[in-house]
Amino acid sequence: MPPARGVKKPKEDKSDHRILANRYRVEKKLGSGNFGTAFLVFDMKANPDKGEEEWKVLKEISCGDLAPDETVDAMHEAKLLSKLHHPNIVKFYDSFLDGEFFCIITEYCEGGDLDDKITAWKKAGKKFDQNVIMDWFVQLALAVQHMHKRRVLHRDLKTRNIFLKKNMIKIGDFGISRVLMGTTDMASTFTGTPYYMSPEVLKHEGYNSKSDVW
Repeated sequence: MPPARGVKKPKEDKSDHRILANRYRVEKKLGSGNFGTAFLVFDMKANPDKGEEEWKVLKEISCGDLAPDETVDAMHEAKLLSKLHHPNIVKFYDSFLDGEFFCIITEYCEGGDLDDKITAWKKAGKKFDQNVIMDWFVQLALAVQHMHKRRVLHRDLKTRNIFLKKNMIKIGDFGISRVLMGTTDMASTFTGTPYYMSPEVLKHEGYNSKSDVW
């Protein structure tokens, strides 16, 4: 029976509402990249009374599409995130295998990424306050310092990988980062986003933590 006139038909719910690890309910897709797809998930076992956040992000990586060494890279990302504890770095919560997918659960940043924020303000004809820019810069510098002290290179720092949560900067997406075995070690893998690559990376020369500052 068709709905009565003047009554709007409910919008189709396109979210799949899968439940993973008997805990995380998929609500909607947030985006996808070269190394996986991100979903907003609801943590059904989180306890808000204890300060635990119910909304989190699931990064789903298809192991079937990955070569063995790339699967190891995915595992490496999870292990790497679990060792980084800083207010300006996206928090790691959990990782597990679900069928042919490797899943990483991280902190949800409701403000989106810095690239979208800049684009939206530009379209609206608005400008960022200088104090806000300096505040974000200091937060970013402190997060990078924390990474480098632990011999971690991000290797793809850009506005797409910098997120906002309650106006705080959060560095995320460590999919192509690595841990340097020593403070003088030089990485040589040609990886990252060309527009943000340092000169030594583009020249296929050895590079270290200074490349992240570039």
